Amino acid sequence: MQSQPRPTPSGPRFVRQLAQLADAPAHPLSQLLSHWLEWKQAVALARVLDAPAGTGPAAVSPAGDAAAELAEARAALAQSIGRDRAFAAPPEGPRPPFEWSYFQQRHMALQHLLESGSGRLRETLRQRLAARSPALARLAAVDAVMEQALARPTRSLLGRATAVLEHRFQELLSASDEAPGTEAPAWLERFRHDMHELLLAELDIRLQPAEGLLAALGPAPDGTHATNPP
Repeated sequence: MQSQPRPTPSGPRFVRQLAQLADAPAHPLSQLLSHWLEWKQAVALARVLDAPAGTGPAAVSPAGDAAAELAEARAALAQSIGRDRAFAAPPEGPRPPFEWSYFQQRHMALQHLLESGSGRLRETLRQRLAARSPALARLAAVDAVMEQALARPTRSLLGRATAVLEHRFQELLSASDEAPGTEAPAWLERFRHDMHELLLAELDIRLQPAEGLLAALGPAPDGTHATNPP
């Protein structure tokens, strides 16, 4: 009897790639989100939602500038991933960094970079929302509460990628019959590719809240919207 092929997991790119590397089914993010808000965080969110909307003239904040900031931030973070030494040619010497501990360190450092970079962009967009209108100022306040409330569970969920990458590293290493040397073996290049693609998928996930804030700002002055890369 032939085994049935594993169905392709649905959901965001990050979830699909994580499930494929781990050879396990993906859990929809909506199911995980339902367990993330604690009662104190829910109270803080309710207070923001119940607060009366302010009144006053709205300031003009060009959405085109915000779209450019998002595109620039995405490009800069993607370049930081690609230029990281985890994906560079191994240094000269008898012991190139082919051990898992090296890639574990680099992956965690890059995750921190993505978290801080996307967080700064999100704060900038909230400031633009707050200056646009009282209603958008409330939306910015809600987003600030949600970011704080979901910071720890988001970090925990995305942190699972490190364990999945370790499994992938050991799997490729065990299946390789290449003799050790100073040049990067073929299996290591495959692993680097998987790690690079997973980090880019995580970048997409981390920028989704910023994309939502940008959409709330409305179209750019020329009537165009920012678009996601394919």
